[in-house]
Amino acid sequence: MYLNFLLFFVLLACNSGQKPAISMAKTTESGNSSNYLTMKINGKDWTADRDILAAFHPKGYNKLIMIAGSLGKKDRDEKTFNINIYNTTGPGMYSFVQGNKDLSEAQIGNWTAEDYICGNIMGFDMNVNVTKASSNPTIVEATFTGTMTCPASPAIKVTEGKFYYHE
Repeated sequence: MYLNFLLFFVLLACNSGQKPAISMAKTTESGNSSNYLTMKINGKDWTADRDILAAFHPKGYNKLIMIAGSLGKKDRDEKTFNINIYNTTGPGMYSFVQGNKDLSEAQIGNWTAEDYICGNIMGFDMNVNVTKASSNPTIVEATFTGTMTCPASPAIKVTEGKFYYHE
């Protein structure tokens, strides 16, 4: 369940004097950055206001593209969103569901107290169009749509998802 969070912290810890495997945008609480993660969830705007990060084929991972960002104060109510697409060649269309052979996944954490995680092991289907992806410098641009199942509520619908990250 918390594999994505663990992956995030492992990637951050793996900087052994070389260029980091993932890159994090320099955002502030007010969201001052040209990098962004935005979407509509059940028709309502959702925009990450910090910890926007991207990865493209970091060393030690199966050709990963990572898209992530957080909304809200860094506490137990912080909403964290991420998409991890494994075994990628680069830009392209990726469609995946829970249980896919590459173990790609999508999730949002802390949606509500009852819906502590939507997607991931609860279920998801996601369509992601990665239009740019490179490393050194890290660049990931994508659009996405899909649904994520929650433990206590109906599935949430993600539309008009947009991600832009340039290191």
